[in-house]
Amino acid sequence: MKTWIAAIATAAVLVAASASAAPQQEPTYTDARSYASDEEIRVARRAYRAACQQTQSVDFCECMTGGMAQALAPADLALATAAFSGQPASGSQAARARVEEAEAEVEPGCAQFRR
Repeated sequence: MKTWIAAIATAAVLVAASASAAPQQEPTYTDARSYASDEEIRVARRAYRAACQQTQSVDFCECMTGGMAQALAPADLALATAAFSGQPASGSQAARARVEEAEAEVEPGCAQFRR
């Protein structure tokens, strides 16, 4: 019995020591703040939200704005804003692909709020 208790205590000490010795890593990801300042992001969000609200419900636009502004840099969000506004937008094929990818990811979660 003493052997089992000693073995369990030793195992617990070893697990605790290895856990504290392991380096803690911060999660790594990119989002809009990786590319722009908070002010640039605010301006882009407001423009996107305003364009969206011309044709959609406030709840849908809040949902879409949150997701799109998180995923896209302000320059890419400007392309999405132009699409809502019906304005011609110039952007690279890669930028258009990023916008389409973000829309495809965000829109299903926001669809319940559509008009």
